[in-house]
Amino acid sequence: MSAAGKERRRGQRVDARLRLEVRLPRGDGGLERATLETLNISTSGVYFESDHFIEPMTKLDMVLQLPVQAKDGQAPTPAVAPLHCEGIVVRVVPEAPDPARDRYEVAVFFTHFDPDGLSHLEEHIAFLLATA
Repeated sequence: MSAAGKERRRGQRVDARLRLEVRLPRGDGGLERATLETLNISTSGVYFESDHFIEPMTKLDMVLQLPVQAKDGQAPTPAVAPLHCEGIVVRVVPEAPDPARDRYEVAVFFTHFDPDGLSHLEEHIAFLLATA
């Protein structure tokens, strides 16, 4: 593989359809809540579809709903753990608002997690990789 084709991500990306709550900036400076679904995740970031164009370099406040895996045969309680995180939009496809489009693909690089968030995310990614 050439240097141009090398994987540059630190974390392995896995397909995952998870609920993602995002606070999107509005033109008036306020925030609008949107409930979206991820396409894939890694420990470095998240990729999702949005019906809003989100400008690259926009800082997002997000809550990712992670399934909790059972340990030692015990049923997890709760079955879903919210992971509060922040990130920066690094890519949007298409690259500009398009009135003919109703969906945009958005890539976000994580900049902050709740204290236990990264370990929960790592556990979930490992589970997905093991069952793939």
